[in-house]
Amino acid sequence: MLKILDKIVFLVSLSAIAGLLGAYTSSYINPNTFVWASLLGLAYPYLLITSILLLFYWIIRWKKMSWVMLVTLLLGIPAFMTYYGTARLTESQLQSDFSLLSYNTRYFDLYGWSHEKNTKEKLLRYLNQFKGDVICLQEFATHTQNEDGKFLTSQLKSYPYHHIRKDMAIFSRIPLLNCGHVSFPSPSGSCIYCDLVLGSDTIRLYSVHLESYKLGKKERQFMQQISQGVKSEDLQNEVKNLTTRLTTANKNRAHQAQLLKYHLRQSPYPVILCGDFNDTPLSFTYREIKKGLVDSFIRKGRGIGNTYIGEFPSFRIDYILHTPDIETLYYQRDTIQLSDHYPIQGSFKMKKTP
Repeated sequence: MLKILDKIVFLVSLSAIAGLLGAYTSSYINPNTFVWASLLGLAYPYLLITSILLLFYWIIRWKKMSWVMLVTLLLGIPAFMTYYGTARLTESQLQSDFSLLSYNTRYFDLYGWSHEKNTKEKLLRYLNQFKGDVICLQEFATHTQNEDGKFLTSQLKSYPYHHIRKDMAIFSRIPLLNCGHVSFPSPSGSCIYCDLVLGSDTIRLYSVHLESYKLGKKERQFMQQISQGVKSEDLQNEVKNLTTRLTTANKNRAHQAQLLKYHLRQSPYPVILCGDFNDTPLSFTYREIKKGLVDSFIRKGRGIGNTYIGEFPSFRIDYILHTPDIETLYYQRDTIQLSDHYPIQGSFKMKKTP
């Protein structure tokens, strides 16, 4: 009986090893060239947990396969460190030159997704109580001129300066200069930026919201069924539909990432980029944008860094990145649940040139 079980687990282990190795390559392969690697990158947290369980099985069975599983897991340490922060908090926020908060607010619960009262008011109270300099909001309002957008702007009175375009907003206690946007060919996806003067230095702050998966009610119900172990009545079509949405979004985000990276390289000032990438650290999108930049979570984050609360709760898809001439002093993911994202915040200091 154990020999039969070993054979079954052996086949599962080979699949897990192939999946993990494929996930490790997902950052290097453009989805427009080969899209399936990006799907393996998306599945990395689940492949990791499965592989750890399989490792324990082979250790208990005292088989050589345990070494193969262990080596495969060790190869993924760099990937794991983008999901789990190990930094120590050693520097004070009081030393910072600049601090910001980035938050996908899900349109301030415009359509009542939370099924709770006063979510909009709670969000406004939370944002006004932030002690930092700037808040970057994704999914702010559908149009800047509608009544809801005007109301929200008027209620964020602790920030005298703002720049709003499409569904993006930057609110600041520091004057905003030279504001603009990055154009994406896909209608889904936005990026705005502003320059800020910090003493004798100037920085360019970007806030981005890359293309989402556009999961509808049907897809979300299917994801919930999968997580609960409920069998779908139309499994084949459901999987096909979900896969199509995932692959289309992955391809479009990869192109948006390349356009954004080109714009970042043209900046005359040090850059801070924050926002909702709608993609994980094991993705071509993240790696393309991060080239030459520092991830604040990797520098100062601690613990599990997931920022999304929806169908993929294990994913870190919101980021704060910056050029090396800026130093991260502090990073925090707040666990307040007023949207389908957690807000993230950081404090920064300009490095002095010798």
